[in-house]
Amino acid sequence: MLTLNSLSFRWPKAESYCLKDLSLHLAAGERVALVGDNGAGKSTLLRLAAGLLTPEKGSITLAGNNLSKMKARQRAGQIGILFQEAEKQIFHSRVKDEITFGLLHQGLSKEEIDRQAVQALELCQLTDVADSHPLDLHAGQRRMVAVACLAARQPQLLLLDEPSRDFDAYWLDVFENWLAVVQSQGTAILTISHDLDFVARHFARVAHLSGGTIVNDGPPSQVLSTTELQQPGDLPSPTLSSLNKALGVDYPQTVEGWRDAWINRLA
Repeated sequence: MLTLNSLSFRWPKAESYCLKDLSLHLAAGERVALVGDNGAGKSTLLRLAAGLLTPEKGSITLAGNNLSKMKARQRAGQIGILFQEAEKQIFHSRVKDEITFGLLHQGLSKEEIDRQAVQALELCQLTDVADSHPLDLHAGQRRMVAVACLAARQPQLLLLDEPSRDFDAYWLDVFENWLAVVQSQGTAILTISHDLDFVARHFARVAHLSGGTIVNDGPPSQVLSTTELQQPGDLPSPTLSSLNKALGVDYPQTVEGWRDAWINRLA
C-alpha cells in the first residue's frame, strides 16, 4: 500500500537532514505505529507519506503508483489524514457539512452521500450535534468530527498524528470503536503516538524513529518491551510492559492477557 524508499528530507535552509535514507513498507491492511522522541521527524514523515511534502531524495509509492506524480484529487481519494489539531482541518460551519464535503467530489448520488454521512455521524457519536458549529464543540468532539470525515470517505490508507489526544475515557472508547471498524475493513493505518499503551493495544507492528531513521521495527513485544524505549530515547514503555518485566511475565498486549499470564505464573 505504501512504500518509502531511501527517503531523505530537510527543511529549506537547514544544513542537516531531519530524515535520512529512511525506508518503510506498509502492506495493505497493515497497522503500523511510529514512536520516538519529539523532533525525531515523525510528523514530517507523515506529511511526506500524504504527499504534502516532497522528499529531496528517494521515492514514495502508493498502491504501486509514484506519489509525486499523482494529482491532489487522486491522493485524497486514497489517503485520509488526521492532524494533531483538528481545528486545522475543519472549515465548515456545520458538522454535517464538514462530513459531506469529502463525499461531494466522489461522484456519488445525493442519497448515497446522505447515507454515508449518517453512518459516520452514528459511528462517531455525533448525530445529536450534526447541525452544530464544529468549533462550538468540546475538544474531544471536534476531534471526532475530523474522524467522522474519514469514516464517511473510507480511504484505503489512514495517516493518524497523535490520534488519542484530547479524549476523555468516553470519547477514547468511541474513537477506539471506530478504529476497530476500519481495521475490520482492511484499511492500512500508519499512526504517530506517544501513548504507548494505546499503541500496544491496537498495533501489531511498531517502528521506532530516532535521528531521522528507523532504529527498530517489529512487534510491540520487541520494540516496546524495555523500561526505556529502545535507546536512544527516554520514553517509558507501556504500563503493562513495565509491569511484565518487573514480574517476569511474558508480554501480553491486553489486560486480559496479563491476567491469564499472572494466574498461570501463580499456579
